[in-house]
Amino acid sequence: MFSLPRGKRRAKKPKPEQKRNRLVYALIPVALCIIVLAYLFWPSPEHSTTKEGVTIVDLFYSTQPQFTDDALDFLNSQGLETNTFTDSNITVDFYRELPQYGYNLIILRVHAGVLESDPAKPTFLFTDEPFNTFDHLVEQLLGHVESGKINPDNPAEDAVFTIGPQFVIVNMEGSFNDSIIVLSSCLGLYTNELADAFVQKGATAFISWDEKVSLSHTDDACMLLLTSLITDEMTIDDAVRTVMTAVGPDTAYDSTLKYYPTEAGSLKLEDIR
Repeated sequence: MFSLPRGKRRAKKPKPEQKRNRLVYALIPVALCIIVLAYLFWPSPEHSTTKEGVTIVDLFYSTQPQFTDDALDFLNSQGLETNTFTDSNITVDFYRELPQYGYNLIILRVHAGVLESDPAKPTFLFTDEPFNTFDHLVEQLLGHVESGKINPDNPAEDAVFTIGPQFVIVNMEGSFNDSIIVLSSCLGLYTNELADAFVQKGATAFISWDEKVSLSHTDDACMLLLTSLITDEMTIDDAVRTVMTAVGPDTAYDSTLKYYPTEAGSLKLEDIR
């Protein structure tokens, strides 16, 4: 009887299905690399639309609409064109398209938080879009979007998508064309990273708080900021100083309203209208 020497066996030929599976698995990393590279280096469309007016982006409108209603009444009384985006309209793709709307003053009344896992502690802006691991996959792989909870200590709270500084620079389409950005929320200037991203994307100034702030406190501050910039025609520096003198720091968090960059302090809203 013929037999193979001990310790040696005939190698089984892989079945055609196994060959195909191995090829597919080998190609997945290559395909992902191609997608990421194309995503990074494919030019985003430029938009030249400019409008004289104000956009209010309000993530809290369904539960606390008073600020936006009062602000719209004031802005319309000043003859300014206005637009609003609220609640479920505020998604990752909304932020992607935000520069296209072309308004020269953009108020972001949205939740913001610091990415604690990053040593640089960048600030991320919240959406109303439920988080999942499949949508915006490339942005997730690159760290341009993250999951976030307004109350991280609540395990029952559903996570939503948040967008960070790199999303502003890389993924937003077009340019802000010298807009003033007011982030009426926590931690916008906890570091300068988010503010600098908006400036790199064409904004002329970024105004926000350097720590946490209650919604009622920032609402009062933002209304005074609007009247100071629009009715009183103050410079950004004078308007921010006026707000801090009248409204003061948030008593719970000792947060201060600031602006970025320093050289934007001498600008007036009418300078970019």
